[in-house]
Amino acid sequence: MSSSQKYVWNIVAENLPVVKRNCPKCKCKTNFINTKKFRVNANKNNIDVWLIHQCEKCKSTWNMTIYERINPSDIDRQLYEKFAANDEELAVQYGFDLSAYSRNKAEVVFDDVNYRVEKNKDIDFTCKDIEITIKTNCVQDLRVDKLLADNTKFTRSRIQKMCKDSSIYVEGEKNVAKLKVKNDMIIHIEDIPLM
Repeated sequence: MSSSQKYVWNIVAENLPVVKRNCPKCKCKTNFINTKKFRVNANKNNIDVWLIHQCEKCKSTWNMTIYERINPSDIDRQLYEKFAANDEELAVQYGFDLSAYSRNKAEVVFDDVNYRVEKNKDIDFTCKDIEITIKTNCVQDLRVDKLLADNTKFTRSRIQKMCKDSSIYVEGEKNVAKLKVKNDMIIHIEDIPLM
């Protein structure tokens, strides 16, 4: 029986959050979907960059501001080229950027975001201690207890009890069960009970 095992779980979003806003054509609040396309506009010596969203009903567009009236020399050249090329990975990254939504006073909804977990190997539950490093490029409205319940042999109530007993912990954090999953988080599981 080995004593400790390290794992890496890469959390990949299978779809993007939506923005709820009033649509001028529909005349009601609707979902606006991230098109994964940018609009770059030159205005004299400055540029604007927007991430284009589209009403799911009528296809009206709303441009979420990424940069406004910025000098082109203030944007990294590679980043600018990604905006100009409609880089999908970058559009997904901004699709999960809470600060961008906040700057735009946009109501973002994560309820229907689905994810999958890519694991470097299956967990060996005969180990005394397990360390799981989380990798993700997206903000998840996903709690640690749900992630573990969906991806281990333990029930959610068992995981919550193990968190309360400090058998499951994240360094420097309290109330681990209710913690939201984030990039580079390390979840420790110790003193695993024999099943």
